[in-house]
Amino acid sequence: MMDTISMTLTNFFAVASRHAEWIAERRTVAATNIANANTPGYKAQAVGSFADEFSRIDSGPGGWLSISGARGAGAEDEERGSRAYHSGNNVSLDEELVTAGAVARDQMLNAGLTKAFNRLISLSAR
Repeated sequence: MMDTISMTLTNFFAVASRHAEWIAERRTVAATNIANANTPGYKAQAVGSFADEFSRIDSGPGGWLSISGARGAGAEDEERGSRAYHSGNNVSLDEELVTAGAVARDQMLNAGLTKAFNRLISLSAR
């Protein structure tokens, strides 16, 4: 029984860790897009959804979740939007600021859940 609980918590923390990495990738891409908003010809980038990322997390032997294929920031980037502005780029500051807000919300949610599970483990170990 304890092994099952331990494995489940390990799986949760593995997914939470990958989610935090995905959030960092989104933050980096959004910041790069904002920084290059006035760069002529720059094409805005976007990171795929976490649902896509989660589908890459597969069950390994014994029920452990293993993260397949570590990637660097931006490896899953895709071009965003096709609308071009006078400078030839397609960066929408409105969209990027909405993305930045979503990233902040996702990070707070991830940190809150991780903290709650950590607290749960600490209380159960007493």
